Amino acid sequence: MITQLLPRLPTLPRANRILALPGKVIPGPVHSSSLALILNRVLAEALHNQELQFLEHRILQIYVADLSLDYRLTLQGNQLARADSQSDPDVRFAGEAREFMLLGLNKEDPDTLFFQRRLLLEGDTELGLEIKNFLYTLDEDFLPKPVRQLAEKALNLF
Repeated sequence: MITQLLPRLPTLPRANRILALPGKVIPGPVHSSSLALILNRVLAEALHNQELQFLEHRILQIYVADLSLDYRLTLQGNQLARADSQSDPDVRFAGEAREFMLLGLNKEDPDTLFFQRRLLLEGDTELGLEIKNFLYTLDEDFLPKPVRQLAEKALNLF
């Protein structure tokens, strides 16, 4: 359903098809657990300050269409954790890898990406707005420098 809402992309270059393989081969719960582990480190201060309480007992789905990645996260005990991949998400963000990278690198603001329909929001719009507002609070350099540098280089692949 999400992929039908996103604009059709031309055939992916070979590099993008290779990058999409893990999303097709590795089970979704493994992806979600990995992302939760990374975000718990990157967002440690925000988690400590209970800035993500709005996710408690709620399920956030992040769907990266061109890489076939389906992340499902929730907040448990003030830590992000993998949510059951069979559970219906309360809110769903969907888009292409490039748009999520632009968002993570603070190269484009969330409103621009949503209003231009480069990122889609479905489900509980109030929860979606809380997540979007939280993204606005992140400093430009919230990613560790090595991760940021790697992401900057990876952005050129998309």
